[in-house]
Amino acid sequence: MRTPGFGCSVGPRHQKGGCTPPIDRRSFLTAAAALLAAPGARAQAPFPSKPIRMLVGFAPGGATDTAARLIGEHISKLAGQPVLVDSRTLILNTSYPFVSAQGLLSSLPYDANKDFAMVTPVMGGSVLMCVHRSVPMANLREFVAHAKKTPKFAIGSWAPGSQGHLLVDALNRHYGLAITHVAYKGEGPMTQDVLGGQIAGGTGSLFSMIGGVKSGNLKPIAVTNGPRGTRNPMLPEVATFQEQGFDDPSVTLSGWIGIVTTAGTPAPIVARLNEWIRAALAQPEIHSKLETFGLEVVSQSPAEFEASFRAEVPKWVKMIRDAGVKLD
Repeated sequence: MRTPGFGCSVGPRHQKGGCTPPIDRRSFLTAAAALLAAPGARAQAPFPSKPIRMLVGFAPGGATDTAARLIGEHISKLAGQPVLVDSRTLILNTSYPFVSAQGLLSSLPYDANKDFAMVTPVMGGSVLMCVHRSVPMANLREFVAHAKKTPKFAIGSWAPGSQGHLLVDALNRHYGLAITHVAYKGEGPMTQDVLGGQIAGGTGSLFSMIGGVKSGNLKPIAVTNGPRGTRNPMLPEVATFQEQGFDDPSVTLSGWIGIVTTAGTPAPIVARLNEWIRAALAQPEIHSKLETFGLEVVSQSPAEFEASFRAEVPKWVKMIRDAGVKLD
């Protein structure tokens, strides 16, 4: 499952040069549907009266799994109950199954707009566009000029329907370009091809591309807005697309990794979970560990998270439909 939110941070990344394989998309969607039938946090007994279970939609070793385990350990201390990182009470996942899947898939086994209660985002990220060191450009203006005069100019992304894919489509429509988008199966293969000069450039997470930037083998052109609407603190010298005159949802929206539970969970329980999770994120050792994945730690109240979720869904769906992308 690759999310259009932000690179593999749309999926976890831990292996050298690539991503830890995620759980199959359909398997996660089915698991999410099963969550709705489980009693979990809907129970009216004193909370928590039993272990808290957390569903993580990606394989061990990546950003989502690491976040779940670090946060879970801290919640366990506050709640007096173990937090089992597996399934049924909470979901920690990227924005993909809740936001982008609504535009990319014809049907879902759940209603993302009705079946879940938003607890808090945990992390957000940026998408970085880079080119091979031999390509003659250093900023977005030069990128557009080069693309206009270069036949078969190609830019890769980590998956069809990813934010990188939507970004290339938006650049083509806005500037009248004919850039070829190449969809890879993950950030690792895409980044290796850009580093090797097999493709002119690519879009991906900072985690996958920052090594090439620091070594001088990749030239950063622009970065999408981070969760705070600013440059990414890991590469503060790289201007955002918006700063360089390209103001489009494909670069101003930011994907997220967040925690949700089932709709109908009593508000005091949601508030308590939010309090515990935000307390965990405030711990310096947890904060610093999560930021090693190239993501920014963020949190909101349940009401703030719900409001931002409601506001961003129609923007993502419109962007996906404008690009004509479907995954089924």
